[in-house]
Amino acid sequence: MNLILYIIIFFFGAAIGSFVNVIVDRLYVKSFLTGRSHCASCGKELSFFELIPVFSYIFLKGRCKNCKTKIGAKHLYVEIVLGVLALITYKLLLVSYFDPMSIDFNVISGALFSILYTFLFILLSVIFLYDLRHKIVPLSFSLLLLITGIAFEVWKASHLQIFYNGSYSTLFYLDIFSGILISLPFFLINIFSKGRGAGMGDVILFLGVGYLLGFVYGVSAFLLSVWIGALVSLFLIFFLPKKYNKKSAIPFAPFIVIATIIVLFLNIDIVGISMFL
Repeated sequence: MNLILYIIIFFFGAAIGSFVNVIVDRLYVKSFLTGRSHCASCGKELSFFELIPVFSYIFLKGRCKNCKTKIGAKHLYVEIVLGVLALITYKLLLVSYFDPMSIDFNVISGALFSILYTFLFILLSVIFLYDLRHKIVPLSFSLLLLITGIAFEVWKASHLQIFYNGSYSTLFYLDIFSGILISLPFFLINIFSKGRGAGMGDVILFLGVGYLLGFVYGVSAFLLSVWIGALVSLFLIFFLPKKYNKKSAIPFAPFIVIATIIVLFLNIDIVGISMFL
């Protein structure tokens, strides 16, 4: 029974990955909510069989059924990664809501959180892929993430007893301004470097991440993103010197997204801030 459930969850995540691919391919070009998917080469509309996540790519050997044009493997990778993320999200964040033996058992809450995480991962995935491909953080999706983060913080603030022990503690006020505090370093870098050191898109993204995670975990996401970005940049410069050098523009939003997901899954307080609050 568990195996069947995990397969369903994986393919649900893979279907979300397929939708994310559509958004990234069509964003700022045409609507990604209307119109049938079609081959970018011959224009033929894809059949239901050709839209099955993962399997359609494997059975068609990565080529269009009609014109035999090769389909980029990046679409398959996105579907697989989102499928795996769906499984991890269920195991780490949702399983207790659907377990009758758990004190957190509440199917309605589980369903609501499932919808929230689905929406959140769509936003983060689009931001990750779009910045990776075009070196531009999509403003509309960053603003949606910011709105989501602020809404979550408002919800937390309205439940003082659960999140802040019923008092307006230091942590409460830090969380209220968490987005501003977390994004401030990159905002200053953007101002003083005149946009060369950090883009305003990264600043807005950190605003959303800060409010989404709160101050303690937002700091962890900030530090992780910088460390991961530095390590990856050094790796690219050292091992791919013909393509990358110290002046190469490497998109930073993917590192922010990776760090956010890691902190979201593991609740990492890197510097132990919570001990002092």
